[in-house]
Amino acid sequence: MSERPFMQLYVSDFVGDTLQLSTEQIGAYMLILMAMWNAGGRLPDDDAKLARVARLSLKKWRAISPDLLTFFEREVGEIGHKRLTKELHKAQAKSEARAAAGARGGAATTLKTKAHGEANASSLPQHFPDSRNQSEKASAFSREKTGPCSGENTRPRCGEKPPASSLHHPGPRKPPGWHRPKTHSDAANAIIEEIRTHDRSRTAAGDEGAGRDVLMLPAIRPD
Repeated sequence: MSERPFMQLYVSDFVGDTLQLSTEQIGAYMLILMAMWNAGGRLPDDDAKLARVARLSLKKWRAISPDLLTFFEREVGEIGHKRLTKELHKAQAKSEARAAAGARGGAATTLKTKAHGEANASSLPQHFPDSRNQSEKASAFSREKTGPCSGENTRPRCGEKPPASSLHHPGPRKPPGWHRPKTHSDAANAIIEEIRTHDRSRTAAGDEGAGRDVLMLPAIRPD
């Protein structure tokens, strides 16, 4: 396929310039112009080759060529066409301009895409969760706390036996003011003790029914 997909044709000028040509000559003239356009503006000045381009026999070509060749420039074994060469240069300049614009547009798109990618990369977190956790873990353990024999100051150093007092208290040390949470048994025992205290006061007062209140509660039994 030709790099020049279309040829500019000025219809009014063409019709005005070819009034003296026959229909056969106009057809041969157009075929030669189109072949010259695809060939880059020049064709060999050879009757046999031009006859094939015009799709005529050599005899017929030689009969009509004198009128046709007046439209062409003949030099150094080739023929050219002044108007066609001018339009060919214009088309070539436009093609080069479009190619240059496309290259600039492609470069701009590449830069824009790269800038967009860098912007997205800069907007991402500067650390990953794993690295953050590692840094937090590193800060949580000082140099003295790391190693197989690490521990608090109250713990024995590596190779030493723990003090005798620590053998009786294997569990963690409770903070000051700590109280063991109350359980359901603690609550039941507190109720029973309160009822017993009340019964003792009733017994001291001579009440014969004292001491029976605890037995009346089915979910609570005295120890």
